[in-house]
Amino acid sequence: MEWLHIPMLNANEDEVEVIEVHVDEGQEVERGQVLCTLESTKATADVEAPCDGFVRALGVREGQRAKVGQPLCALTATADEPVHLSSPQADAGAQAGSDLPRATRRAAALASEYEVDLRTIPHEGILTERDILAHLGRGPGALRAPGDQAARAHTDIEVGGGGDAIVIYGAGGHARVVIDMVREGRRDLRIIGIIDDAPDRPDELLGVPVLGDASMFAGLRERGVRLAALGVGAVTHNALRAELFARLKREGFLMPNLIHPRAAVESSAQMGQGNQIFAGAVVSSCVRLGDNTIINSNVVVSHDCIIEDHAHLTPGALLAGGVQVGPRSVVGMGATIFLGVRVGADVVVGNGSHILQNLEDQRVVRAGER
Repeated sequence: MEWLHIPMLNANEDEVEVIEVHVDEGQEVERGQVLCTLESTKATADVEAPCDGFVRALGVREGQRAKVGQPLCALTATADEPVHLSSPQADAGAQAGSDLPRATRRAAALASEYEVDLRTIPHEGILTERDILAHLGRGPGALRAPGDQAARAHTDIEVGGGGDAIVIYGAGGHARVVIDMVREGRRDLRIIGIIDDAPDRPDELLGVPVLGDASMFAGLRERGVRLAALGVGAVTHNALRAELFARLKREGFLMPNLIHPRAAVESSAQMGQGNQIFAGAVVSSCVRLGDNTIINSNVVVSHDCIIEDHAHLTPGALLAGGVQVGPRSVVGMGATIFLGVRVGADVVVGNGSHILQNLEDQRVVRAGER
């Protein structure tokens, strides 16, 4: 039996919204199957089953607010395996939150664009993008968002044949930083446009046109665009960044390392591809970075550290020598990690925490914890 708990989506928030629950009590599920969808103020995440099993003691419902760390459900090997958990813990998920008539950001954006009064849509819990699409009588992908006007306007954008064209995947705040890093640190490259899948994507970002959604990748590759950069930060949801990075690789793009000119990276440091090192960061001697890591502003990565694929060290994190951070983990702002500590995979280290001993996989350390 394996217990699953509500993950931390944002290092500054200890509650999330349960947008959708995709399974029922007692349902048999497979590894990788989506169990529920959660949302914080900065991120949306699907919680997937880590193994095959049966959903037991399901402790969340659509529309509620859930505490980080509270039980989500148990996965058992058989449908009748005893579930061992005290009543207060088992009831924690069902008692948290309330049914507030709210809408997700994407749902609200669609409703505003198509002048839909949310009060006219029957629903339970939070209105989602799917609810708006159903109300309009259209399936997912049937709507044309404002960004699609930009796509039509930029179909003839000049790519050139010098191999210096790069496209950015994502049109949020992180993408702005990536644009500046390319402009300041990789002046040999030309940003030809941005791809973003959100229905409410903008027409441009810092003067760079938003071309459309990911369906344009194949056409861009055919026209000779071979470089891409991931413009999605998705703080504490590094599994999403891993998925988007994998998609860019499947589409045939190469992801160059982007290093701000005001970052300090020693010549003995080694790194894979698609890493982003922000202004003020220090990457010391013999550090090894995997693929698609983010070393944010004013981070210190001391000698001989190993930062594995898709990990994110947020602003001001301080790692002593020989620290290892596992894949898809995040280290919060101002957190410190002691000499030689091993942080497992999919770990969230909250802001201002002081880590003195190893952390097992999927551990959540609350902000300020010692």
